[in-house]
Amino acid sequence: MKIEDWIAPENIGLIALGVVIGAIALVGVEAACDADVAARAQSSSNLLTGQPVGAPRIDEELLRCATLPIEQADDPKCRALWAEQRRKFFGPPAEPAEEAAKPLDMFPSAPRALEKPAPTIAPKASPAPKPSRMPKSE
Repeated sequence: MKIEDWIAPENIGLIALGVVIGAIALVGVEAACDADVAARAQSSSNLLTGQPVGAPRIDEELLRCATLPIEQADDPKCRALWAEQRRKFFGPPAEPAEEAAKPLDMFPSAPRALEKPAPTIAPKASPAPKPSRMPKSE
């Protein structure tokens, strides 16, 4: 197919319309990207820089215990310090739940099904029709 067939006089209007729509879409996407970059730049300029962060200092003893070689890993002071850190992080040990023996109800709002379904009684079968015997015609 030749290019002259594509650019027929009756198709010029459609081609021009496609070019205009494409240009408008390109300008819109570019404007949205510029607005996003400007918003990010403005929000990052609002951050206070040069001020110290209020993070807690690392305890020297904790730092010493963290840098101990493997041969000295059973240091009693470090073991006590790690135990204290675990208690701070995880909290006190949980008491065993009293309801542990009770099964978990995953769907509390759903109606309870019967423990044993009621036995169903099969309907009696109707007697089968007897085949009729036709006299043989010869």
